[in-house]
Amino acid sequence: MIFVCLGTQIFQFNRLLSTLDSLIEGKLIDEPVYAQIGHSTYTPKNFEYSKFLEPDIFQDYICEARIVITHGGTGAIVKALKANKQIIAVPRREKYEEHSDDHQLQIVNFFTENGYVKRVDEVNELLGVIKSFEESPITKKFKGEGRIVEIISDFINSQD
Repeated sequence: MIFVCLGTQIFQFNRLLSTLDSLIEGKLIDEPVYAQIGHSTYTPKNFEYSKFLEPDIFQDYICEARIVITHGGTGAIVKALKANKQIIAVPRREKYEEHSDDHQLQIVNFFTENGYVKRVDEVNELLGVIKSFEESPITKKFKGEGRIVEIISDFINSQD
């Protein structure tokens, strides 16, 4: 199962949802997909979704998932890391009106450069990255007790 979590920001992330819908419709993704879509305005046609999830239900989906596809929010990434999931992070981009700036690029870069996630910048890369887990899964596991958020904050603050 693929779990997609797009956070609770006031911004849409329609390009990711419509791409997933097309991949499922074209039978290029043949496993169940469930998404927490937040404030996105795109309505998925080929997979189940909720706008928002209670924290315990959100955690259940993460635990059940083979792959977690998430926006570049630290909370979702860290929750998936703690559950030792294969993670694809897609940073929200200002140019697509998915956020007010591009700070999620820095967050996703940090996790990617440290080997914790696979990054997708443009949604046309998504299928290839999903398929790449078959031959090269992420093997690095999160072993910390919450210090990663502090490390990321220090990293982001050092970029000013």
